[in-house]
Amino acid sequence: MKKIIRAGTISVIAASFFLANAPSAFGKPQKKSAGSGQENFTPRVSAAMKNMESGVWSVKGTVMAKKTIKVQGLLSGEDFDLTTEPGIRPNTPMREIIIKDKVWICSDGETWHAGQPNDRLIYNWAHVPIMVGGGISEMPFEKVDTEQRDGQTWLQVRMKVPEKNVKPKELPQYWLVLDSQGQAQYIGHTEMPMFSQARKEVMYCSFDYAPAKEKIQPPPLGPPIDDKAHGFNDIEQHKFDWKGRVVRLEVTPKILESKQIGEDTYRGFFKDTATPSHYGIVEFPHDALVKLGFLKKIVSGAHASEDLEKMGTLGRTEGEPVSFYVEVIPIGEKPAARALAVGARLVRDPDGSVSYTWDSDEKQTAKSPPAPAAPGASDGDLVIRGIEKAKNGDLDGAIADFDRAAELDPKNDAPYYNRAQAKRLKNDTAGAIADYTKAIELGSTNPAAYNNRGNARAENKDRDGAIADYTRAIELKPDYARAYYNRAVLKKEKGDKAGAAADFKRAQKLDPELLNDESAADSKNNSDGRANTASAGTPVSLLDGKLKLDIPPDFSRDPDDPKEPKTIAKFSGPDGAWGTVLRGTHGLTPDQLDGYLKTRVSEYNKGFKWLPKDSHLQWLKKDIVTIDGHKWADWSFVPVMKGRKDYSHNPVYTRNLTTSYKGQLLELNFTSNLNTDPKLKKQLDHIVDSVHLEE
Repeated sequence: MKKIIRAGTISVIAASFFLANAPSAFGKPQKKSAGSGQENFTPRVSAAMKNMESGVWSVKGTVMAKKTIKVQGLLSGEDFDLTTEPGIRPNTPMREIIIKDKVWICSDGETWHAGQPNDRLIYNWAHVPIMVGGGISEMPFEKVDTEQRDGQTWLQVRMKVPEKNVKPKELPQYWLVLDSQGQAQYIGHTEMPMFSQARKEVMYCSFDYAPAKEKIQPPPLGPPIDDKAHGFNDIEQHKFDWKGRVVRLEVTPKILESKQIGEDTYRGFFKDTATPSHYGIVEFPHDALVKLGFLKKIVSGAHASEDLEKMGTLGRTEGEPVSFYVEVIPIGEKPAARALAVGARLVRDPDGSVSYTWDSDEKQTAKSPPAPAAPGASDGDLVIRGIEKAKNGDLDGAIADFDRAAELDPKNDAPYYNRAQAKRLKNDTAGAIADYTKAIELGSTNPAAYNNRGNARAENKDRDGAIADYTRAIELKPDYARAYYNRAVLKKEKGDKAGAAADFKRAQKLDPELLNDESAADSKNNSDGRANTASAGTPVSLLDGKLKLDIPPDFSRDPDDPKEPKTIAKFSGPDGAWGTVLRGTHGLTPDQLDGYLKTRVSEYNKGFKWLPKDSHLQWLKKDIVTIDGHKWADWSFVPVMKGRKDYSHNPVYTRNLTTSYKGQLLELNFTSNLNTDPKLKKQLDHIVDSVHLEE
């Protein structure tokens, strides 16, 4: 490999001898000639380095100073593809690729931008230990040991210095891979200190090297597969071929539903313009929905178009079709899309990457989005405030806001729909049915209104009325998997096996994670019509098969977020229930588990902002248990109102299971959120009780 780093930037330290400003990159140790009976191993080190000037080499290791930096990737002469962790952004590694004078840098885990060819800091870290020159031929090395690794002979050598009190950590050490004749092939491992002029600190480096079969390639910055407009049906038909590809999508300029799914991400539900009665999902970064003119302002939570309109947030609802480029992504096993850029033209940049430009009409829309709604205590503001109160557990306060909103605008269906939701959470089924009905009578075409009224009617044993509501929900939203599933359960209860099987099959096709084939064919029903979780659950395997748990059909796994690498799985359940599996948020050894549990219980006892007034946490369990030979902290709680002993219908039943896995925290957290159905508690317990961990 050619030496390309600037002189004096990074120096290898030989004991206490280094020249911080020497013209060579290496400091020279005090020279001492080897005796006649001693072999100088420097030629073998030089030969190994010389062999590594050509070909492609994998590298993986750490640079330790004030913090530890992980480096891994490929080296090939002056070209490289290296990733460092941590990167610029929290929990997001940074990757840099240089091929000749082309430079690409990715700091957010998704997008690439051009860099400067002389930006080679991470290359220097990985390259310095194995580069020829800089006085290496004058540095004597002595043998430390010889060992066998995977059928290869490895020779460990260490720089030889006259000082006797120098620690091995302060000396460069190499592990040379030898051939059958004892000749050095390449350097398999290095450990050495290096002094950084830029950082003014000593860094301790440890790297592994090996021949690589792959070549260094530029990042995937190719153009869309073609430049014609597509619809969601095209994505459905070509989802396997198009996964990860960029295509141009054309949709109606009306958003049917929006949902905030992350701090910087919204999910929009649209009708496409290519296929009649076909709908699909697009994920939008940041405030793109506002920039596109679909929304006047960003809102939290999930909302249908009617809700958005009543809340004064909805923007354009008519006009020419809107087109933009999307990357085809899976949501579970269903095809969907992530918006990359709006417009109908692409431009090839000089560095080979592709950028997107606006069409004239859409560009004007982006520059001049509709003005935000005027502030004030309008009926729309009251509905928004009521929704937030409900999310925070203040159901009575939410209902009061919905009451006032309905008084201000009696013809608005939004207050009635949301009041129905709150009443269901308070177990007021009759009141919820009345409000769902009022919202529908006022013209609501929100399919969730019919589906949820169907659920309430099912609770009142009105199966025919519930089935009629599920059917109407499906008419409004033909791919409403949950409505098909709910209707299937009731059809089976009524003895309509053929109708139930057809609906189960349709729900399975629309959302494979909603239920599996076995649950569709053999599910047994509880008294409330929900499939038995023990027989209908779907096994989920995590941590390369080491962690297994059983997920009921009412739950689905959410797509992984590269911005949250410590969240190894997320799950969504009925009516806002959810769960997460976390790993590595901090270190945790088995002997620290009891202390961790006591600390968390103490923190939780201080209370939360979302707790209703005059309430406290009722701890149901906070024990150290043994499962499959592993110690776990098993802790669960519910918020209980003052003076009440019965918590069977309380919201926010939460159960946690925590253990130490390879010295790091591994924690499962499942909660019913605001769902008060006591059957859901059994589902959450079933999930946690099904956990099996191998180590």
